Amino acid sequence: MHRVNDHRLLTLCPDPVIGVNGKGLIEIFNPAAETLLGYTAESVVHKKNITEFYPDLATAKSIKRLIYSSRYGPSGSLEGFETNLKNASGCTIPVRLSAALVDAEQGSSIGFFHDLSARRDLEFRLKQLSITDELTGLYNQRHFYTVLGAEISRAQRYNHRLSLICFDLDHFKTLNDSFGHLEGDRVLALVGEVLQSAIRKGDMAFRYGGDEFMLLLPETGLADARKLAERFRLSFNRQCQHSIEHKETSLVQVSMSLGLTESDGYEAVDNLVQRADQAMYQAKRLGGNTSCMVNYHPLKRNTMSN
Repeated sequence: MHRVNDHRLLTLCPDPVIGVNGKGLIEIFNPAAETLLGYTAESVVHKKNITEFYPDLATAKSIKRLIYSSRYGPSGSLEGFETNLKNASGCTIPVRLSAALVDAEQGSSIGFFHDLSARRDLEFRLKQLSITDELTGLYNQRHFYTVLGAEISRAQRYNHRLSLICFDLDHFKTLNDSFGHLEGDRVLALVGEVLQSAIRKGDMAFRYGGDEFMLLLPETGLADARKLAERFRLSFNRQCQHSIEHKETSLVQVSMSLGLTESDGYEAVDNLVQRADQAMYQAKRLGGNTSCMVNYHPLKRNTMSN
């Protein structure tokens, strides 16, 4: 491999630089590469192959082919290709690679790797902000419909049941009128805390709007959904100082009305949501602080129970 004229430039380069010969054996490994990947140059140069730093051999071979193609810049170069590297701890690091052949006949090349970890973290945080309700920490309504559509399709594909729980707070307007919106916000935040501690791995909780919430339970039938709903309702009553269990010390008794239903995936999203909403209003008509279920019967009339 041709020597780079000014080795000092590689030392000062803020991005990792790795140079390899035609067989992939590493011949250049600058300080930034040491920092990113957790190896010393001494332990790598003339001792390790570049394939050891990619997730798998197929990725390494694909990158080598791309350098000779014109998909990412002129033939003999690779510009702005996003891939991953493995560090000394086995962790995956997202990078943007720009590489060029140094000696086409020998097949040696040099690559500049820009760490994308900070950008990916920022993208993830921005995405989380776009799908999360700030007050409760739960997912928002927009994300609810995205997830629900996917889960209904999955239930149909794999012949699984899924359950949906729709609930809101009884007497929440009275609480706001009596104690102010700040106290109302505290109760809503408590709902988020109790929900997140009550749900199982794979379950998803959403703030649908105002004091209305949705709880999506994939691969779950109504019987198990009912148990979770009751456990959640009772836990909220114990922890909320304005709940019906604390009526001796609070002027307003906040409780929950929960509506439950299930689906096999062979229906429209709106039908499932409407059925859960219908069950929730039935719970309200019964005085609140309870749950009602609407059973799902394909091609038959739905039946209600409490």
